[in-house]
Amino acid sequence: MPNGIVVSPDQETLYLIEAHPDADRARKILAFDLHEDGSISNSRTLFDFYPGRSGDGMCIDVKGNLYVAAGLHAERGTSEALDTRPGIHVISPDGKLLAYAKTPEGTVTNCTFGGKDLKTLYVTDGAYLLSIRTKIPGKTSYMPER
Repeated sequence: MPNGIVVSPDQETLYLIEAHPDADRARKILAFDLHEDGSISNSRTLFDFYPGRSGDGMCIDVKGNLYVAAGLHAERGTSEALDTRPGIHVISPDGKLLAYAKTPEGTVTNCTFGGKDLKTLYVTDGAYLLSIRTKIPGKTSYMPER
C-alpha cells in the first residue's frame, strides 16, 4: 500500500512510503535509484516503522533529508501499535533518524515546506494545521512559480 512519494534534490533517488495497517505488512520507507528515463532499480529499505504506524505523507529538504508524518496518539482498531512516536520524523538519506517533533493529538497525516524561504514546515494533525520553523529549507521545487 504505497502512500507518500518524493524525489531527492539531485533527482537520483525516489523515496516511497509503504503504509499497510494490517499485521505483518510493510510499514517502511523504500529508496530506489531513479534513472533519467524514469525507471527505478536497486530497491532498499531506508527506514522501518513496524510495528508502529508508518509514514503517511512526507517531503524533503535541499540536503535530501526526509520529513515524515508518522505515528499515532491512540489506537484506531488496526494492528498498528503505538510504537512509532506521533509526529514528524526527520530521516537522513542514509536512513538515520536525525530529529523528531511531537504533534499534539489526532493522527498526523501530511507535511510540506512553504514560506518565502521554504523554512516553514506545515503539518496536518487531526483538526490542526501546524507550522514548524526549520533550519534547512525545503527542496526548491516546493517554491511556487511566480
